[in-house]
Amino acid sequence: MIRLIPTALSVLLLIGATGRAQTAVQQQQAERAREAMNTGSYAEAAGLYAELVRELPALPGLKMNLGMAYFSGSKYPEAVKYLTLAVEGDPGLSQAWLLLAAAQLEVGRFQESARAAQRYLKEKPGDPNALQVLGDALLRSEQYQKSADAFEQIVRKAPESPRAWYGLGKAYEGLAGQSFARLEKAAPESGYWFALIADSRVAQKQYAGAFYFYKKALEKQPKLRGIHVAISRVYRLTEHPDWALREEQKELDLGEPACDTEPFVCAFLGGRLQELLRQTLKFSSPESYYWQSQACNLLATAAFSKLAQLPPSLEVHELRAEINSNQGRHWESVKEWEAALKLSPGDPRLERELALSLYLKRDYDAAKTLIEELLKKDPESAELNYLIGDILLYKENVEPAVPYLLKAVKLNPGLMGAHSALGRAYMDLGEAEKAIPHLKIALNTDEDGSLHFQLSRAYQKTGREQLARDTLAQYEEITKLKKTEDKKLVEDLKITPP
Repeated sequence: MIRLIPTALSVLLLIGATGRAQTAVQQQQAERAREAMNTGSYAEAAGLYAELVRELPALPGLKMNLGMAYFSGSKYPEAVKYLTLAVEGDPGLSQAWLLLAAAQLEVGRFQESARAAQRYLKEKPGDPNALQVLGDALLRSEQYQKSADAFEQIVRKAPESPRAWYGLGKAYEGLAGQSFARLEKAAPESGYWFALIADSRVAQKQYAGAFYFYKKALEKQPKLRGIHVAISRVYRLTEHPDWALREEQKELDLGEPACDTEPFVCAFLGGRLQELLRQTLKFSSPESYYWQSQACNLLATAAFSKLAQLPPSLEVHELRAEINSNQGRHWESVKEWEAALKLSPGDPRLERELALSLYLKRDYDAAKTLIEELLKKDPESAELNYLIGDILLYKENVEPAVPYLLKAVKLNPGLMGAHSALGRAYMDLGEAEKAIPHLKIALNTDEDGSLHFQLSRAYQKTGREQLARDTLAQYEEITKLKKTEDKKLVEDLKITPP
């Protein structure tokens, strides 16, 4: 939730559109509403303001105060409604634009939120609250460059803001991801592509995999700058310093970069990352996408490093939780989400993240208890219905699992995990006919052949012998191929001397 400290408009002396002053009773009611806001009794304040809005519908300031009460009480859809009416009635209510932007952000209307924040910033340029809302809205609508620009403005003025550093890191991380996606489309399996894959393996501490992909990068582009240094880093991390020295010499043998022909390399080596980012954004080539991604990854790392140096905060715990999750350390993620919730009790987003980490940690009892509470607040969540259905299936409570899984695929037909779980549940119940369509939908996620095997059984049980044989043959091919790939992977993923 966005935390703003709005200043309520005084409505005691406002004059209606007809020129008729408020009655003494209405003034007293407005005073009671303002007092309720000051004491945190937001539901009471909303009720009082709602009555005043009905009696004095021509006063936009009252609608703003009602929207503010709803916002403060986490009633965001209602807040959006009345704050929209307030700015429509009086576009000069600048505080209403900021509250509207924050409320729209909470209900997922990110582009509208950004527009409202920008409208507020026209009158209050540089306001950190508005820049934070704008940055978050742009981040969630995947406008990463503009989001980074907003967060950069905040950290220059408020360098101790953890939320701004966190947002800045996520914006650069998103921009790096976009750059990689463009590179993958333009030059898949190029040296640039393999190098970025290798970098991601290093971040996950998968050093053998990183070594393999760096070698592939050199096969494609033997003179790609920085790869020998990257390999030397892998050697040092795996306790081969003598090999590292030989690899570093290979990098030196490439010679100094010529800045007139290799401007991206020179900017990168000179640490001029913002300059490099500006340069690469002007081009659409595999080389520009590669260096753009490299620059953004380092800028993200720098932002997250700054965040980690600040006192403990919600954002620090979020970052640590994400890092641990990416490395498969789900038990550590659980600890971080629990610490985050101590700083923001009852935050449904944090509770969802904790539930997911508990699920991935396979602490199914704790995950189930939390998910059940979350479903009371959000019964239409496809993800939550899937998770609890899958947990029940794992615990062999198959019949109770089916309604949850059915609801999950109805709410989100593209949720492959839910289709897979539902197909398996129907097979456990002996309802092969019902299992078939769900198993077929999920087949493209079948990495180990298990879904093909289940589908073969389903075809056999429903008398479709030829389909059963064909699908079983596909299962056998997948398992054979997987064994071959696993064997080759073991052979390839060896860190060897230069």
